[in-house]
Amino acid sequence: MLKVYHQSSFDRWPLEDKSIQAIITSPPYYSLRKYDIPDIQIGEWKGQYGLEPTYQLYIEHTLLWAKEAWRVMMDDGLLFLNIGDSWNGSGGQGWTGLESKNFEHKTQPHTDKSIPNKCKLLIPHRVAIGLIEQGWILRNDIIWSKPNAMPESVRDRFSKKFEYIFMLSKTGKYYFDLDGVREENSVVYIERVKHSWKSEHPSIGYIDVDKMGERFCNPLGKNPGDIWTINTQPSPEKHYAMWPESLVERMILCSTKSGDAVLDPFAGSACTLRVADKLNREAYGIDLGYQEIQERRLSNIQKVLC
Repeated sequence: MLKVYHQSSFDRWPLEDKSIQAIITSPPYYSLRKYDIPDIQIGEWKGQYGLEPTYQLYIEHTLLWAKEAWRVMMDDGLLFLNIGDSWNGSGGQGWTGLESKNFEHKTQPHTDKSIPNKCKLLIPHRVAIGLIEQGWILRNDIIWSKPNAMPESVRDRFSKKFEYIFMLSKTGKYYFDLDGVREENSVVYIERVKHSWKSEHPSIGYIDVDKMGERFCNPLGKNPGDIWTINTQPSPEKHYAMWPESLVERMILCSTKSGDAVLDPFAGSACTLRVADKLNREAYGIDLGYQEIQERRLSNIQKVLC
């Protein structure tokens, strides 16, 4: 199954309760870009999600769609939320995502007088705290490190080279396949395990440290940890914020089995759906725009044999 629902993510999602195993998404960031999609109505406010007059309203809207995510996600499912930060009064200058050859419009600066100008807003952290207060369990705040991140013209701070990906669950027990995403043990890693074992057990001199080091290295590979170093992926499409497929693949492989349902409620260029379908998962998306890009990218997908 591969389907995109062309509607607002703030209307009720056309999915049954507890029907989705993993939700993997990257919604519009606050005060950074104007997308080529129609405005939406949320209560008395009309506009584009991400262009709210205050960051507080943006967070309030984010927590609204998160309630729908809670409804449709299985009790043993996972939500992976990638969200970027911005600076007070920056008007998009703090954005560090991947741009394509087709630039969309930058926004005008949004300034909160209660926060010093040029101060980082900590949007991801505020959203995460709101989700925790909603009942979500934050299991990891993953750092997506981007070695080839776009350069910035700023001269009074360091360039931003990472983004947050929050891994959240509804309960303490959820499906998680660590073996599906382990990384190959390197010689350096094995040597570190040996050194650690020797340091922690100095009095046990008669044990073969080499064998003990190898014993404590999982033969399937090591845990990749919570810092993921993955390059951004260029694209000629008119949608600058496209995820690298290798990033999405790791999230899908650790949170689902073949045949499970994956949802991206901000489907955009359909990267999540494309990878999910390639990995033999059911793929669902929600988005108001980019139908032409989605149709093109979701055709002729080469499936991975399991």
